[in-house]
Amino acid sequence: PRDRESRYYPAFLKPYVRRLVDVGEVAVALYAAGVSQRKAAEILSLLLGHRYSHETLSALTDQVLEAAGAFRTRLLPEEMAFVYLDGLSLKVFREGEGIVRESVYVALGIAPDGERRVLGFWLLPTESALGWEGVLGELWQRGLRRVLLFITDGLPGLPEAIRKVYPQAEWQRCVVHGVRWSLSQVRARDRGLLAEDLRRVYGAESREEALGALEEVKAAWGSRYPGVVGLWVEESGAFLRFYGYPKVLWPYLRSTNLMERFIRELRRGTKVRDHKFPKEEAVYKLLYLESERQAASRSEHLAGRWAERKLKGFSE
Repeated sequence: PRDRESRYYPAFLKPYVRRLVDVGEVAVALYAAGVSQRKAAEILSLLLGHRYSHETLSALTDQVLEAAGAFRTRLLPEEMAFVYLDGLSLKVFREGEGIVRESVYVALGIAPDGERRVLGFWLLPTESALGWEGVLGELWQRGLRRVLLFITDGLPGLPEAIRKVYPQAEWQRCVVHGVRWSLSQVRARDRGLLAEDLRRVYGAESREEALGALEEVKAAWGSRYPGVVGLWVEESGAFLRFYGYPKVLWPYLRSTNLMERFIRELRRGTKVRDHKFPKEEAVYKLLYLESERQAASRSEHLAGRWAERKLKGFSE
């Protein structure tokens, strides 16, 4: 039919739009998937028949900075069942200093229904208990008032920082970190046997059984490795805190493995960039996009990994 007044447009193509693909969305998706900007520029050039430079790709991905800022300052739920605290280091270019190594602080929360949520991420010069105290204070200010249990590594001063901001919360020291450190302090020929004995401690069926196994570790290894055994005895309350919770949750609580999986995904994105970032904003872009990728798809019709796979046992 004729359209003398130019009112007809195909349903699949908006007026004046010359391509079906939103270049910005494709650029952001490639960046979030860990593709370097130079490689993403090559891919877009091949797909769309137009030359894109890596500077253009950087400008296109900068569109998420406003969303990243809103994500980092959003209000939080009043309650989280568990919160994991951990970090990673990477290199950032600083004006007047060149490339310097800095620490990314990450807080991952588990809601009472078992859903995982990235609560926030921060870039600071080094990882310290004082830095974590500031992070926890910000979580409090953004609305998170009740946490049952914090799961962290053994960073000195961190338990005290947690108690200052969340005095009612309990602290679980990561068993995996403890085992790794312990095995690094003993002779190579003793590592297998010590690892097996420690496994009987944190793999016991009850706290009482675990304490009995710890006594056996003390008797077998105390004279040879007093520092290692002393750590487990002195920190037994923190290492075995998970026994105070339902058994189905023990695998989630005795280590920071859930957090480490998320950090591995972050490292995958930093690896293609040689762990170097030209500016602070580039770090926040990557952290935000990975958080969104895990929590929810950019498509309104697809649920993200964490929305689809809530942790088991929280309904019991």
